[in-house]
Amino acid sequence: MEIRELTYFMAVAEDLSFTRAAARLQMSQPPLSRAISQLEKKLGVRLFDRRSRAAPRLTPAGHLLVREGRSILQQVEQTESLLDSAVAELHPLRIVSVSSVLAGLLPPVVRAFTGSHREARVLIEEAEERPILFDLARVTADLGFTRVRTVDDRFEFDRVAMEPLVAALPATHRLAGRGEISLAELSDEDFIMFNREDSPQAYDRLVLSCVRAGFNPRIILHATNDLSILSTVSCGLGVSLMPYISSFVPIPGVHFATISEEWARTPLTIVWLSGQPNPLTALFVSYVRAELTARRDADRRAGRITFDLLAP
Repeated sequence: MEIRELTYFMAVAEDLSFTRAAARLQMSQPPLSRAISQLEKKLGVRLFDRRSRAAPRLTPAGHLLVREGRSILQQVEQTESLLDSAVAELHPLRIVSVSSVLAGLLPPVVRAFTGSHREARVLIEEAEERPILFDLARVTADLGFTRVRTVDDRFEFDRVAMEPLVAALPATHRLAGRGEISLAELSDEDFIMFNREDSPQAYDRLVLSCVRAGFNPRIILHATNDLSILSTVSCGLGVSLMPYISSFVPIPGVHFATISEEWARTPLTIVWLSGQPNPLTALFVSYVRAELTARRDADRRAGRITFDLLAP
């Protein structure tokens, strides 16, 4: 007896109607009737009394199979769940991410992903551009969230979106009352930045954006990650440029203003090692794209500058 055949039998036994059972199984009635007849022939017993026009009735053998069938199908379901858990333990999805994505984007994505796929196990670590690529190359991580535009041929990547830049300003700053500003309006400001050696492509992108706006940024301090930068901005010691996602985490004493120039954008890129796909990778990326799409659509409804989502 096959599990499929037992599933068909249980549906008819529960509904006592071939028509309703066929509809529930999303199949037509004749194939279902044939499947039950073949099962009876295989077992050598009658499972239903179909001699009258009334609804089919279970025979004593049918009642016995109902009792045992429930137990069998429950055991199959439990076994499949255990196997899913075992696969998740053997293949956890190991993510390493820049701080802006970790704080601003991944929390709702991971909650939605693990809520729908309870067998999945997700591990997350914060790092900058160079350590992320190093971890992927060592196969100690499966997915990296970075700001790189290019990677060498050891890796594959999906440039998911181009994010507008935002200015992080002290709450008492002269521009803090505005939702959008021109980058050139920051030409006389002191800047707080991360270290170039950690993320050279992202660093150069921000500096070149300032140069395109007509000035070289006066960088007076360096910090290790977004939280350190924003805390320093909150102290009133300078301003900073960040990806839009960084503004999703409110920091007391910091005001975010979106840069209005269309070209003032930075990539959001997902990177993985060629030939080393985790079974959960593509599914997780689909959740990332769904979250970004929802936020982009909300921004558009509110008339805000937002992501440009890129095709896979």
